[in-house]
Amino acid sequence: MNIHIIGGGAIGLFFASQWSRHHHVTVQTRTCEQRERLEMDGIRVIENNQESVYLIKTAEYTPAETDLVVVAVKQYHLNEVLKELPDAGSLLFIQNGLSHLEKIQHLLHPNIYAASVTHGIAKIDGRTVQVNGRGTTKMACVKGENERISHVLETPGFSFQWEPDVYEMLVGKMAANAVINPLTALLNVRNGELVENSEYCAAVETLCAEFAAVFPYQTKEAVTQSVFAVCRKTALNESSMLSDMKAGRMTELNAIVGVLLNEAARNNIQVPAFSILYNLVKGKTPDFNTK
Repeated sequence: MNIHIIGGGAIGLFFASQWSRHHHVTVQTRTCEQRERLEMDGIRVIENNQESVYLIKTAEYTPAETDLVVVAVKQYHLNEVLKELPDAGSLLFIQNGLSHLEKIQHLLHPNIYAASVTHGIAKIDGRTVQVNGRGTTKMACVKGENERISHVLETPGFSFQWEPDVYEMLVGKMAANAVINPLTALLNVRNGELVENSEYCAAVETLCAEFAAVFPYQTKEAVTQSVFAVCRKTALNESSMLSDMKAGRMTELNAIVGVLLNEAARNNIQVPAFSILYNLVKGKTPDFNTK
């Protein structure tokens, strides 16, 4: 299969490395510098104190012969990418939160999928990612074909799990993002500290209870257990929101927590802890999160 990945972040590079020996993969990055480095040196993956290098091709635009375009960019870059997508072929979107779902449902492509990632991946530099914990990639259909593609994309050690409902799948992953990302960004701690510190644990439990009230697909106990499990599995990881904040980049606060606040308001549900958390994180990056 010819796979073109838009996005040279942690997930884009990791997926490219895992597919590179079984499919023809190209990667599209935002900068020429990263593109040239990947062409010259390949993707370096550090896992269990061992390094592996995967040679891939890069491209400025989606090649004409592409079978699957994988969009692995942050929510705030998605509108820009949507304008440049090819008119045909299959699409796979890997974003945090829910705000992208409405946008991609209206695309005219025959096959559109969304994915939710549970791997613990950290980007070290423009060509290097560190695997802190392998999980699985959950995948669901937005429109078009069924689960056959998930079997095609699976490679040894790189599993896919088909989900029947795309909305519920994204909500399931959103719990961890909505709790872990803003809390770690505000506290300036790695994911594991949320379970190691008893006071942080209490904050996590409060937020999980509010999340379950807004999205009642799981009990608050199940949501809490799931979020703590992600914290433990990615204990050494720095959340993407914390990394963005440290680098002075725009965060996905509105795409993750903002969506939750809007849903709560629509259903007249009180979420005081999330409201405070949103305002505190937004206050640390006011110029970006007002966009």
